[in-house]
Amino acid sequence: MPWAAEPVVLPPAGLMATASAHLHADLHAAWNRQLYRWWHQYNEQYLAGALQVPMIELGDGQSRLGYWERAWRRLTISAWHIGAHPWLEVMSTLRHEMAHQYADEVLQALDEPPHGPAFRRSAERLRCADATPGTPADAAQERVLARLKKVLTLVDSPHRHEAEAAVKTARRLLLQYNIDVVELDERRGFGHLHLGQPKGRRAPYELWLAHILHEFFFVEVIWVETYCAATDRRATVLQVCGTPANLDMAAYVHAYLTEILERLWREYRQRQRLPGDRERQRFAAGVLQGFCEQLQRQEADLRQEAALVWQGDPQLLAYYRYLHPRTRTRRGRGVAATAAYRDGVAEGHKVSIRRPVAASPSPFGGLLPGA
Repeated sequence: MPWAAEPVVLPPAGLMATASAHLHADLHAAWNRQLYRWWHQYNEQYLAGALQVPMIELGDGQSRLGYWERAWRRLTISAWHIGAHPWLEVMSTLRHEMAHQYADEVLQALDEPPHGPAFRRSAERLRCADATPGTPADAAQERVLARLKKVLTLVDSPHRHEAEAAVKTARRLLLQYNIDVVELDERRGFGHLHLGQPKGRRAPYELWLAHILHEFFFVEVIWVETYCAATDRRATVLQVCGTPANLDMAAYVHAYLTEILERLWREYRQRQRLPGDRERQRFAAGVLQGFCEQLQRQEADLRQEAALVWQGDPQLLAYYRYLHPRTRTRRGRGVAATAAYRDGVAEGHKVSIRRPVAASPSPFGGLLPGA
């Protein structure tokens, strides 16, 4: 008797459509709850609770991402916007509409145009835009970045000592440039970026990566709360704050190290004939610790050779505190010093930041991971 597959019985189309509609409605209800939650958070954090809770709704269509209706006390955020864009971009829209509400109901600017002086004061309080928006690089900055790009091409040298010397030269250039800029104390443009994917839990190696960016690449870092709208889950993402050039370099380093961790782990797992990924996070933490130790040695050499000591940037710190007036410090757990962790540290001592490989308008030529 020939084999026959069991028939697959599908529910009626109408029932499937009903279930899909329920899931859609449940997700939209979750989004609406999150909008209220984040509205309350911003009202307390930035406005000391000055606003009264409005009606918050999800809107249809794509032409208007958000709007505030004074007569109805209604704040609307596009459902398409939530589904199509990162949550923190949606929250920028929410704060923009809250600024309209604040201008209307607290500052009583009823006779002003929609984006008049009262709105601009409200927008600054709600951090709707950077207090010191990013500016194009000046001529001096362009010259330094051009030299830095040229130096980084030397890192592809087959001679390890030449590669290490190139990395050290690049660090000296960056350090000297940032020290000079701070000493001049001119007003600078700052901005912020979100690097990596939002996640519910952070692995130890990700904390090492954030530490490296903060300690050696002239940016302030913080793990900020966000929300994954597609899955209705809370998460965090790494935010870095700095000048446009330093943000560009930090993004490159983050992308490069993330890529090289994957490659080094694949090679290590194959060499050790490991059956799975159980040691992956310990190995990655070891690599980044080793790389951090390498940069610390270079930093000590630069102090001795050129008397270059980074003391921080007060303007950057003021911008960071403007964005985050309330912060909390949490300490992550360490990892067990397994053989994979110790081998990772040894690998990290050999890691070099390789040159960017793609041309783009970026000062660092695209800042894509090297091979």
